[in-house]
Parts: sequence; C-alpha cells; structure tokens
Amino acid sequence: MKKIFLISILFVSIFIISLIFIIQQINQHNESNQQQKVESTKIAEIIEDECTDEYAQEQELKPVISKEDRIAVNAQLILKKYFIQCDHTINEYTEIPEECVNMTKEELQQHYPEWEVIGFNSNQVILYKEFNDVCGEHFKLKIEDEKINIYLINKDGTETLYEKTNISSEYLTETDLININNGSLEIYGKEELNKTIEDFE
Repeated sequence: MKKIFLISILFVSIFIISLIFIIQQINQHNESNQQQKVESTKIAEIIEDECTDEYAQEQELKPVISKEDRIAVNAQLILKKYFIQCDHTINEYTEIPEECVNMTKEELQQHYPEWEVIGFNSNQVILYKEFNDVCGEHFKLKIEDEKINIYLINKDGTETLYEKTNISSEYLTETDLININNGSLEIYGKEELNKTIEDFE
C-alpha cells in the first residue's frame, strides 16, 4: 500500500514538473512573439520615418526643379537700344535666334552678357542696352522738284539723301509745306517716319 502511495506521489510530481515546464515553454514562446512584434513595429517605424524624410526632401526640392519659362520656337525678340547722346530709344523687332530656343531667362542672360534681360516669357523676350552714341534715326523732309525727299541727319549734323519718294508736294497742307520748307519738320525713328509718309500719301 505504501508502495502505491509513493508511486502516486512520483507520478503527481512528474506531472506537476511537466506542467510547469510546458507553461514556461508557452510563456517563452509568447515573449518571443511579442519581442518580434515590437521589433517589427520598430522596423516599420524606421522605414516609415525614412520614407517620410524622403518625401519631405522631395517636397523641398520641388520648387527648385519646378518648370521654368523657356523660349518658344516662334517667340519675338525685342532689342531695346537706348542712345545716350540723343536721349532716344530704338526698338528692333525680330524672331528669336534658333540657338536661343528653349533657353531659360538665366541661360539667355549668359548668352547675351552685354545686354540686360528686362522682359521674359515663352513668347516674348526684351533685351536692353545703352550706347554712348546717337541713334542714327533722325530724318528731315525736303521738297525737291515738287517731290518729298527724305534725308538722314548724320552724327556730325550733315545730311545724306536717304530716300526719294513719289509724293507730290501739291497734296501737302499749307502748314506741312511751311514746316518742310523752313527745315523744322524733323522726324525721329523709322516708325514715325513711315507713319508720316503714309499720312502724306
């Protein structure tokens, strides 16, 4: 009887020890899983932080690499020339040179270092420069053989025949005739000259 009791106690002890061992194993397994979850969460946070940092850097770079105005193929180029000695500004209108197409404002300024870019968009560019000279577009009208002739006034004040017209002096008003004959009808600029001649025709 005593032997059975001892065997029973032994079995119970083995059972309890086994139960304790199994519980410890389960606890270790749960702790391991929990630690892996924590590490996974940390890794995910690090990755998210890196992605967030990259995104923030991209957002900061966007203004730098944003699309700039570039010169279009059919853009107009205006050369604005200011002549100090006669205090006149001449505008020359032309098409943009082929080598300047698709340039930014900064690239154009480097291409024309002696000029100042004072107007810039994809369809029109304005360059400005000052010259210590006269503009060379001072004209005087004279009546010769009852026709109006155009003379260019040179830098030294002399006059050179610029163009003979077929406009008869008989169609001019009395005021215009007086102004031409006394030499007071001086015209500045080719645009103004063309307008005056058209009015006389």
